[in-house]
Amino acid sequence: MNHLNAMIANKWNKRTRKAAVSFIRAAVLAVLAYQLLYPLLYMLSMALRRPEEAMDPSVIWIPKSFTLSNFTDTLRVMDFWDAFANSMYIGIGSGLLDVFSSAFVAYGFARFRFPFAKVLFSLVLLTLMVPVQTIILPLYADMKYFDAFGLIGMFSAIAGGPDSISLVGNYAAFYLPSLFAMGLRSGLYIFIFRQFFAGMPKELEDAAYVDGYGPFKTFFFIMLPNAKNAIITVFLFSFVWHWNEYYLSNLLLGNLKKNFAIALSSLRVDLESVVNVQTISDPLVVVTRIQAGALLSILPLVILYLVTQRYFTDSVENVGIK
Repeated sequence: MNHLNAMIANKWNKRTRKAAVSFIRAAVLAVLAYQLLYPLLYMLSMALRRPEEAMDPSVIWIPKSFTLSNFTDTLRVMDFWDAFANSMYIGIGSGLLDVFSSAFVAYGFARFRFPFAKVLFSLVLLTLMVPVQTIILPLYADMKYFDAFGLIGMFSAIAGGPDSISLVGNYAAFYLPSLFAMGLRSGLYIFIFRQFFAGMPKELEDAAYVDGYGPFKTFFFIMLPNAKNAIITVFLFSFVWHWNEYYLSNLLLGNLKKNFAIALSSLRVDLESVVNVQTISDPLVVVTRIQAGALLSILPLVILYLVTQRYFTDSVENVGIK
């Protein structure tokens, strides 16, 4: 009887401990989720309020009366659809080029032995530590007076004409660095692909070589199709970072309409022509429009995350990113 009571008590204690651990885990996750979601909930609440309710202490989260005028006015001020199109062109184009060029470079580091390979790969990783502000002057000069490997200047000396072309205000200012694996955070993309290719079985390449494939054909038809997880990871990273990039966009887009971050930063100035072409100086109106603009800016990224969450999580786990 005593033995039975001890077994029941022990089982009860295990259930109690398990329930307590589950409760603590859920509480911690709830707190973390709230911390992460708080800015998004705040933006949504402020964007749906009328300006007179922006600082109303009786309104905590749910507005007394909902309005969409903040969004309609902000869409017009931000030139939302033009900014959206430009951001998509830059994000998708640069993302695809980053995937191709970084995978190509990483395959060489992962599968071939050549002099100073480790030193060169270390230099690639060191590029992650170099802030873009430190190289902004030579980068801008290269794009403003672009001379493709000296060929334009050589042709100009022979046939006349300009000795360089300007890529400022052109999407090529983003595409060209990505094409040559020198784009925004390309060092990280090369590292991701290199880790993935290094972990793939050597037998795949041996079988391809037996079938008559060379290194290039092996890369394009064997290795790259099997790198789906790394491709998804790199493309999403590149797309999001180009979408949120403010500094380079402000410098290189020139006369093109700026991306979301720049449109949002100029929102305070442009708000003078928001409502009925009347001057708006009410800070309550300004703050609700800014929150609506911030929400519109991140909404495409939130949708992208919701759609690709499962694939992105699997990719990160398989690639081994910490």
